[in-house]
Amino acid sequence: MTPGAPLVAVDGLDAGYSPERAAITGLSFAIPAGRTVAILGPNGGGKTTLFRALLGEAPHRTGTVELGGTIAYVPQTERSRLDFPVSALDVVLMGTYARVPWYRPLGRAERETAGAALGRVGLEGEAGTRFGELSGGQRQRVLIARALAQQSKVMLLDEPLSGVDRPSGERILAVLDELRDEGLAILVSTHDIEQARGFDLVLCINREGIAFGPPAEALSADVLQRTYGGELIVLPDGERAVVVQHHHH
Repeated sequence: MTPGAPLVAVDGLDAGYSPERAAITGLSFAIPAGRTVAILGPNGGGKTTLFRALLGEAPHRTGTVELGGTIAYVPQTERSRLDFPVSALDVVLMGTYARVPWYRPLGRAERETAGAALGRVGLEGEAGTRFGELSGGQRQRVLIARALAQQSKVMLLDEPLSGVDRPSGERILAVLDELRDEGLAILVSTHDIEQARGFDLVLCINREGIAFGPPAEALSADVLQRTYGGELIVLPDGERAVVVQHHHH
């Protein structure tokens, strides 16, 4: 990308796995450096497919995806394996693998990078604790530290505040704001409409782009209704909205 170009540019993207129907279609948006973006949409609306398309893991049918730097991904902690006998520091060190030739063991520089990342999320004192023994909020913070260790310009986070304790949630949001101020593009998948109001930009999708822009524009009652349909309840004041999630087992 040319200097000054967006860190993430998606134009006319159709992507998905089913040969009969794209999971997302005609999606276009551009995210400059130094922005946090909340991605809202119903279950099955295309949020996961979008992340996989940005990561190069989902088939592109048509359209383009351009990135102005490397990309790091933070999964939901509940989807992370907990039975590996590895410490919090070991997990964070995984973020440095891509920068180290296969024939060279990890060295002091990588350990310093990982230690600094743990410190940034407030877990320097848990470096030697087994990952599976940490609380859900602490595990999420370790996964964010692993992404920090990759030193990428774009970060994708899949519902990072889902089920985490309040101290962890506050620390995660503070770190995301710091990264934004350092010039990263931060994309966060969430179901929390009120939380999304605190982001710089909001992308609402339901198989296609419904709205993209500042929260005051992208979180109108009309946009939310078109995004969530029957899953959305708008409270009497007209300002607050609640998403009713349906989980299928």
